[in-house]
Formats: sequence, structure tokens, C-alpha cells
Amino acid sequence: MKIAYISDLHLDFYVQPWADWERKLLHFLEQLLPDEKADVLIVAGDLSHYNKQSMFALRIFAEHFKQVFVVMGNHDYYLVSNNHASHYDKNSVKRETELQEMINTIPNVHLLQHYKVVSFQQVLFAGATNWYGLKTAEEQAFFNERSNDSKLIRRYSIEQQHTLEMAAYEQLDKVDVLVTHVPPIFINSHLLDRSPACYLNQLKTVKAKHHVFGHCHEQEVYEQGQATYYINALGYPDEKLPQKMRVFTV
Repeated sequence: MKIAYISDLHLDFYVQPWADWERKLLHFLEQLLPDEKADVLIVAGDLSHYNKQSMFALRIFAEHFKQVFVVMGNHDYYLVSNNHASHYDKNSVKRETELQEMINTIPNVHLLQHYKVVSFQQVLFAGATNWYGLKTAEEQAFFNERSNDSKLIRRYSIEQQHTLEMAAYEQLDKVDVLVTHVPPIFINSHLLDRSPACYLNQLKTVKAKHHVFGHCHEQEVYEQGQATYYINALGYPDEKLPQKMRVFTV
């Protein structure tokens, strides 16, 4: 099976959601499609700050792939303005629920949450955001003083979700492909760009041969033990990363 993957599209940074945005976004999305045909697409979080843009992209992707798997990224919970926050009653959970209900209307798009296993063509997939735990003083300080997560995610307990996800991960049997937004291993970005605080939630028990993730804006493949880890973040326009889905084979 050929699997295309990408993360951190941040679509509203490339095409703002007004003034003929659908036509412009369609053109942008078509440029991201891989050069080789793939059966499955994985989107490892951070589609857009606006659900209407996220859904537009997922509908387009659903036309090009037999199956699309997506996980929620931290930006998929953001309420980025007073009007945006008011629309969701200043509650990020309502934005999450709306997006999940919209995704459920597309038969070949599946939102992976809480490490529940989904089978497609006899390949087992599972995933979650993989929220960081905010367990250390460094994490708490970074979260409160530097991370937009503390300001733009409203009425949503990251600590509680971390605990729930880790309990679910403990119960997970081995799968073929695991998808998270937050990195499960220490990567180059943690050394070069920032503290790992709020950018890492290590999964010490390996439960998949292939693991796709995002959150840090880099494009790399890591081999650790008998597992391969893939990140292909589009990132922000000024980062000038290659704008193309990558593909691996299961």
C-alpha cells in the first residue's frame, strides 16, 4: 500500500478565507498532491484555523485518495479572534465537535482519536493528537509564557486529554501505522529550534512499524530500532519548505 502524508498545512496562512478563497485554495491544494499515485493520505494535524477551510481541503483530498486519515493538531482547536471565539461560545471543544461531525459526512475520511484502531485494506491504523503532559516546570513555563496554546485553546484541558490518551495508548495493541500530531520521539527540531516543552510527548513503547507525525516544522525520516518515523510539515509560508506530499510503502 502506498501512503501519502503531510502535516501542518496552516491553510489560512496561504489563502485567507475570504475573497474567492475556494478557487485559490483549490489551486494550492492541487499543487500539494504527490507525484506518484497513493491509496491513502495521512494528514497529521494543523489543517487551518477555520473548519470551513479544513473541510474544503479534506473534500478535495477525498477525491484523490481511496482513504484519508486525519488527526487533530493544536491549531485545529484555536479560536483566533473575538468573533471566532464567540461563534463557538469561547469553547474549543465545540469547534472540535463541529469538525468531527463535518468529517463524518465524507465516507472515505476518518478522524483518528484516542488510539482507536481502524482497518483499511487489511492495514491497521490508529492515532491521536498525542498531547504533551505539562508535567514539568519547563513545560508549564513554556506553555504559560510562550505558547499560543495557553491563549487560543479555550475551556479544553490539555492535561486531562494527555492522561486519557496515554491510558488509551497503554491498551493499544500493535498496528501497522500510527499517526499523531505531537512528535513521539526526540527530533532535530528539538535541538535546533526550540525546547522540547510542548513539542514532544515521548511514546516509549513502540507499537507500529510506521509512525507519521507533525507539530514541528521539518521534513525528515527517522529510523529508530525497528520503526520508521515520518514528518512532512508544510509549515508557514516564510519557512519556505517544499510544498509536496511525500509517500511511503507499507
